[in-house]
Amino acid sequence: MQDAGMFVAPRPAVWSQAMRSMDDFWREQAEIGKIWQLVGLTTSVEREGEWFRSTLGGRSIFVQRFKDGLRGFENVCVHRGHPLRTEDKGNGPIRCGFHHWQYDQHGRALGIPKCNEMFGASPRELNARLRTLDVANCGILIFARFPNERFHEPLETYLGPGFDILRSLWSEGRSPYIWSTELKANWRLGHHISLDDYHIVAVHPSTFGKNGYLPQEVVKYYRFGRHSAYFYNADEKALQKMVEDCRNGTFQPDGYRIMQFFPNLVASVSPIGSACLAGIMQYVPVAHDRTRLFMIIQDYPRPAADQSRSRALVRRLKLPIILRSAQLMTRKIFKEDNAVCEHMQAIVHQLDRPPILGRQEERIGWFEENYADVVGDLRPSSVAAD
Repeated sequence: MQDAGMFVAPRPAVWSQAMRSMDDFWREQAEIGKIWQLVGLTTSVEREGEWFRSTLGGRSIFVQRFKDGLRGFENVCVHRGHPLRTEDKGNGPIRCGFHHWQYDQHGRALGIPKCNEMFGASPRELNARLRTLDVANCGILIFARFPNERFHEPLETYLGPGFDILRSLWSEGRSPYIWSTELKANWRLGHHISLDDYHIVAVHPSTFGKNGYLPQEVVKYYRFGRHSAYFYNADEKALQKMVEDCRNGTFQPDGYRIMQFFPNLVASVSPIGSACLAGIMQYVPVAHDRTRLFMIIQDYPRPAADQSRSRALVRRLKLPIILRSAQLMTRKIFKEDNAVCEHMQAIVHQLDRPPILGRQEERIGWFEENYADVVGDLRPSSVAAD
């Protein structure tokens, strides 16, 4: 653990550029889009032909299920640039509504009306193709990235120990509860506050902060790859044990745990009485000063050996109430956190130096080290097309 106040951003020049300028925001997103990010759920594309629209690296994309699996594409027809998907979800072939160009599961334009007459070549000779994405899933969570030469590790390698945890928490067979809200601030400000345990008394006096500041001895932070975690009142090997238990199907939550996956994903597990809730929160960038905040909650069943028949019945009866209560509390916490971020966004032009970080904010420093490594210099000359 570093000393309080010792963090210095590796590249101070990029600290707030993309929070202030749309041009820099788009350059930032072009780089961020090269690494794995959550784009949707397999529950949205269970049947062949189903698709959903999403956002990656500031670009509109869509993911569709075909007979041979999931595939992702940039949502732009290569003919004239019309979006191929103009709704959030649906089922059907990849067919542009502007001129009826139709694409196959590999993104090849093989159905082009009057192709020889219009272009003097057959569709295969024209060889028009959509920009494809790398797509992989972890449980019901679908991740994607734009193919590139620098970041090419498989999803399981990228998530590291978090892969087994996410796969266990977000396995098939349960129906997640999803909602979203708008944050009128930059996505990094939102993600920073999820990495900060020092603000709870000032910002959340009736929930997280009602018992005062967290004693240092109960705070345990872990760093794995580009990601980090906070476990309440745990030991050095708690993360390793959680991974092993998740692999074996024996994980029994014994306290609040939260994991941040770079760049913008937060996963949590919260035991509540006889139930346990798994949560996903994602800060999806929309503009330099606007973010879409998504929250997903579902029940995480305890191992069968830990459930008597009567206890399991009580748990099922209480679950709707618990889910509703969790939703209300989460909305309250979001409202409080968002207000802080929006106040900071209002003076973002004055954020010309990196912050001073204390012991319970050090993960912000870890995040910014990764951000500087991935995004690099935001000057236009440094942005190369893949």
